[in-house]
Amino acid sequence: MLVELLEVSADEARAETIQCHEAYVRLSWRRDIYRSKCDFTYWTVVARAYLLHLLGYTLFANKSATHVSVVFLDAFRDLT
Repeated sequence: MLVELLEVSADEARAETIQCHEAYVRLSWRRDIYRSKCDFTYWTVVARAYLLHLLGYTLFANKSATHVSVVFLDAFRDLT
């Protein structure tokens, strides 16, 4: 889902999920994706990254408050 919906490379997605030890990404990594995609005006990807931040940091925050589950990204597959 990271490769398809956030348009990152497979290696980058694999490295992030390995570092988080499960199907999670760090919010700092998500913020970096958000900023880089803003620079290239990929607005759909930017919207998905922002919505993932809202879900992971406010509504469904875990105890660490630094990781968000990739599962929530599937909810933003079709933004139309």
